[in-house]
Amino acid sequence: RGKYLYYLKQYYQQKQLRFFNESKKDQDAKSFQALIDECYKKDWYSYMKRTFSGPIAVMEYLGRYTHRIAISNNRIVSADKQSVTIKVKDYKRNQKKTVTLKGVEFLRRFLMHILPKGFVKIRHYGLLANRNKKTKLKLCRKLTKSPTYKPLFEGLSKIEILSILIKKDVSLCPSCKKAHLTEAIP
Repeated sequence: RGKYLYYLKQYYQQKQLRFFNESKKDQDAKSFQALIDECYKKDWYSYMKRTFSGPIAVMEYLGRYTHRIAISNNRIVSADKQSVTIKVKDYKRNQKKTVTLKGVEFLRRFLMHILPKGFVKIRHYGLLANRNKKTKLKLCRKLTKSPTYKPLFEGLSKIEILSILIKKDVSLCPSCKKAHLTEAIP
């Protein structure tokens, strides 16, 4: 709270803040100071989640959000010339319900999830920024004495990789189950 309000005051003094609509009244110095005082009186809480239990958990979490579309087909209950009915989750009551929207409103909400040209869904900052990634990650691993991760299937043949993935020796003869099959080289 303190840091946020400190920089907010800095921006105000440097005339870098812009005020619109209802907040135009706060352009005045006394009004702005009253707003800051009111903000200092309020309790600010931040929500913190438990840390992830390793890189696989991070990837699973990100995968659920970064590459999903605005609405999947299985959430659309019905559609006609005037309206679309969709399934939604009511987070306050923790239950699922249906909502019927006019077709134009459904399209408006759907199109709000399409990024403008030139924007990307995932950006990397800090340690993962492209310019710094190799050098900074190497330094972080050294400082934290972290192991260097080696690709799981590096140096293995396609047959060996397939055997690991399906947890079955695919080179084993299907008839006798003892001899190993070899690839025929033309």
